[in-house]
Amino acid sequence: MIRKNRLNRIYLIFFFLLSLGAITFFILKALEDNIDLYLTPTEVKESKIQDLENFKLGGMVKEDSLQMLEDLNVSFIVTDFENEIIVIYSGVLPNLFKENSGVVASGFLSKNEFIAYEILAKHDENYMPIKLEVQN
Repeated sequence: MIRKNRLNRIYLIFFFLLSLGAITFFILKALEDNIDLYLTPTEVKESKIQDLENFKLGGMVKEDSLQMLEDLNVSFIVTDFENEIIVIYSGVLPNLFKENSGVVASGFLSKNEFIAYEILAKHDENYMPIKLEVQN
């Protein structure tokens, strides 16, 4: 027969492990909705993404691919150095947007072109504000 003192310890350890498991589950469940992933052009070509399905496309802006169209429309190529996708965006580009730089675009595919409604420019780990760069 198990002594009452030892049985209380077993219950306490069991309750602690159950609580730890529940806390871990709820934290991971909450983070699941907030994780924001993007697909590279190679992943887009390999997957069976339907036309007009929203997703994020990430990669590098190919050099000499930026074209200013009429009004505020812009066309450029996003590459992961294996595959490329043409991106069409209507609006003002972010200040950090430039060729040979990282970009994440939100939008959808339409006839092998990515129609973006939001552009996020990425910077490298050596980022300095423009005003500080000029002074140095």
